[in-house]
Amino acid sequence: MKSYSTLCRMMLSGAALTALMSACTFEQEDYFDESAALRIQHVNEEIKAALCAPSSENGWLIQYYVAGTDDYDFEGFNLFGKFYESGKVTLSSDHRFLRNANAGKFTEYTSYYEMLSEEGPVLCFNTWNDILSVFVDPVSPSSAPNALIDDGEGMNGDDRLVVVSYNSDEILLRGERHTQPIRFVRLDRSPEEYLAGTASAKAIFASGRINEFSLSNGEAERFISGLSKGYFDYVDRLDDPLDKSVKSCVFTPTGFRTKNALALGNDTIQEFFLNDAKDALVSGNVVMRPCWERAVATFLSVANKPVITEDGASPSFESLYKELSDAVTAAYATQTLVGITFGNSNESSQNRRRGLVFTMKAASRSYMVGYEGKITVDGNQLTIDVDVNNHSSNYNTYNSKGIGVYFDALASKMNGTYTMVPNNVFTANSVTATKNDDSSFYFVINL
Repeated sequence: MKSYSTLCRMMLSGAALTALMSACTFEQEDYFDESAALRIQHVNEEIKAALCAPSSENGWLIQYYVAGTDDYDFEGFNLFGKFYESGKVTLSSDHRFLRNANAGKFTEYTSYYEMLSEEGPVLCFNTWNDILSVFVDPVSPSSAPNALIDDGEGMNGDDRLVVVSYNSDEILLRGERHTQPIRFVRLDRSPEEYLAGTASAKAIFASGRINEFSLSNGEAERFISGLSKGYFDYVDRLDDPLDKSVKSCVFTPTGFRTKNALALGNDTIQEFFLNDAKDALVSGNVVMRPCWERAVATFLSVANKPVITEDGASPSFESLYKELSDAVTAAYATQTLVGITFGNSNESSQNRRRGLVFTMKAASRSYMVGYEGKITVDGNQLTIDVDVNNHSSNYNTYNSKGIGVYFDALASKMNGTYTMVPNNVFTANSVTATKNDDSSFYFVINL
């Protein structure tokens, strides 16, 4: 397998050519007895042969990036190319900027390509192609793909790609004008299969439900915020970061790969793989874990509907819950206890209580009993601290029916500190909270 590394403007003359000869390694040294133009021609022939080789029957994955603008950052895009000796190329993708109502749909478009001889080898997509040209076209990113704009900026993509290095399975390029790195990888499956695998992997770890992650190599730690968009903040801390930069990535069937390598302490990382346990992504020494605890804390701070019922709870919790539920129904035949919320009781401003809230429902109307207190989350620890003597005015109505004691019993028992375990660290939609000083008492919080 011939290997050409760091070609970077390989055909410069004079002193630059001498430097290039010392920096580049060619298996066929007789190339250097030829003119610069012939050397470029030979390299172009090698690259075209690799692109069109029978071993490329599935084509090539193109991990494509644009430079973006001052106002817009963009993710990386998975494009696919099938190249032919005739100079034709069929590009395909399902990216979000496809025209003619094809956004998000797998689409193919055939056009022409050419290997150019400039200061080095250049792969040029020299006729319009719906898959790629939209990134180069002067469209408004906010209303792409059909709205042209006057300033000609668009997304700052390239259709002329300078070859940086290549071998028979990988070609590294950069945009000629905007210099973004672009990577070709020989496909081992069809584009449709690759996209399906990518969608399945992304659904596991980048659905958007948990969108903050910690990266650690055991010595240094940094954080990612916003991964599901395909461009994210890489920060030293999640709250009020001092060091923040925007990074882009492409998703793969096994994880994701960043546009440029990331630094974490002494480690340099770029491609992340979902581990076998499907609870983290790894890249060399670096482990990337979802910050599900922060997502739970955020949810509980804005919860406005019941999140706890007897479903999935321990027998001791279920018993107290059922006693309260039966007492409510016995006193008010039309009312049903529907659950418990960490939040505000929806009464008048004078009687609203922030803390633990019990909700009863009758037809289309809800009734609430709230206890004043604090609900705090620290890592995977949940603490409930409410004052059973400080409750909303609705409590008095229920207490007049002899039900107050049932509310108090459950609220009092729920006070304490719990260890939370999510049903899934990447897409948690519930956590089981087990009391630290009484493992027989637990309940499920539905997120």
